[in-house]
Amino acid sequence: MAGNIGSPSPMQPLTVGNVVSAGMRLYRSHLKDYFFVALIASLWLFLPLLFFIGAGLVGFWNVRFNNNAPGIWVVLVVVGIIAYLYGLGKALVNTSVISRLAFGELVNQPETVSIARSQVNPKLWTFVFNALLLFVIFLAIFVMLFIFGAIVLGLFQFALGVTEPNIATILLTILVYLVILTAVVWFSARFLIADVLIGIENNLDAVTTVGRSWELTQNNTWRIVVILFVALLITFPIQLVFQIITQSVTQPILLQSIQDAISGSVNAVYSIAAVYLVTFVLAYLLNAAFLPFWQSIKAVIYYDLRSRREGLGLKLREREF
Repeated sequence: MAGNIGSPSPMQPLTVGNVVSAGMRLYRSHLKDYFFVALIASLWLFLPLLFFIGAGLVGFWNVRFNNNAPGIWVVLVVVGIIAYLYGLGKALVNTSVISRLAFGELVNQPETVSIARSQVNPKLWTFVFNALLLFVIFLAIFVMLFIFGAIVLGLFQFALGVTEPNIATILLTILVYLVILTAVVWFSARFLIADVLIGIENNLDAVTTVGRSWELTQNNTWRIVVILFVALLITFPIQLVFQIITQSVTQPILLQSIQDAISGSVNAVYSIAAVYLVTFVLAYLLNAAFLPFWQSIKAVIYYDLRSRREGLGLKLREREF
């Protein structure tokens, strides 16, 4: 509950420190439940990768023995896309369950994992369509930003009559990329709580969720960015150590296996697949460890935004039990 995490009253806006510490306390006080749900969410993202590893092996044998069966590739691509989208939907359902559980604690309406999942499960394809819509939106944003950057650099070079890179163009290029990065971060903050909205609120489809996220985050974008930056400072050192250890162990094995594969060793292909499999498993466990922390923070951000914009009356959907 809200009192258990030491947060201010629902009408009092939370500070950046309050949001991060509240997310951390929520995770710590519900570690077992949140981590178990996160394991399931990560597994659903992990399973399609197993399919692609298997598909890669099938493709390797198809090419090696000249089976000339292009239909295999079509089947593998279609099945792979369906598997990925379904796995993505199930993963988003479970990540949203964590946020819903956290929000329930914040508004003194706690739910069990099974009840929360029963409320979120029917929205699986809403999560998928929303994820695809956001992908298209961000793709369009990237394209427009890079076109803008190219035009700015082109006009600058044309105005100065510069044909070769110099200090001025290099500095301008860095500035343009910083502007692009800032814009991407800004848009990311505006759509950050989309999955939380679908899991908690009713009558939201893939499109209205985008508008709802945009509405709630208005005038709070940079504050959200600061919150995420502070949270990143907490998790980044652990992720960096994990990355260094993993690469130092797997990189030599992978390089040797690739060399063996080039020289014609069939067993090297299995070694490469094994290395990637181990890497995926370790990444899966790390993702499951950090996911509840991020989802709890997103739930607190949503709680805070609702408190700021809509005041009291925060609640989960009317439950029929």
